[in-house]
Amino acid sequence: MNDAASFVGRGHELAQLREAHLRRRHVLVIGAAGIGKSALLRQARQQYPILICEETSTLRRIFESLERQFGWTYRKMNVIERKNRLLPYLARRAEIVALDSVAHTPPRVARFIHNLIERVPVWISCRSEQPTEIGAVWESLARFEHIELRPLVRSESAAIIQSAVNSRRVPTSIKDFIPALHRIAQGNPRALEELLIELATRDYRLERPFERNLLALDRPIHHLADLASP
Repeated sequence: MNDAASFVGRGHELAQLREAHLRRRHVLVIGAAGIGKSALLRQARQQYPILICEETSTLRRIFESLERQFGWTYRKMNVIERKNRLLPYLARRAEIVALDSVAHTPPRVARFIHNLIERVPVWISCRSEQPTEIGAVWESLARFEHIELRPLVRSESAAIIQSAVNSRRVPTSIKDFIPALHRIAQGNPRALEELLIELATRDYRLERPFERNLLALDRPIHHLADLASP
């Protein structure tokens, strides 16, 4: 997803993160898939140091992400040895550790996150704060400030579409259909970006309801095809 597009309308949330950074607070960023959680974290990282783990399903993947940012190799160390090396080092660095797209956290990962919370500010992005969604980390969420990303309003969708027109990614005539595109995307930045990709690669007659329905159907089909391609 285009980060510049997905970040439109997120100034308030970025200010909340800036305040949390100054106060060294734990933060939970909540929102639907494609709403811009990852883009928000990356935008914040442009303003102050943040270590971002984009793969959080296992300890090994978390460790690999952090070690790669430090330029470390693990030289045949086992998971426990790597954990015992990482936690004190993270405490000394005292930087925010952001865990992106946390979901269904297994107990072993949750225990590591609990240990991390005691040492440094931790930011977690996930789709929901419910235990069925975030797993065992739920027990620590009372210590977190919550930021929920809302869907874009029509004027924000219009700004993204105008940017695509200005860059000549889509025809100027697309601006006449901003309400319809905003409605199809339901204010979701990723969905809107995928619609613009469809409009850039295929000629749709958007004045026809059938063609608008076809566009709405083509977007998820082609998105799934892209994910499945090698």
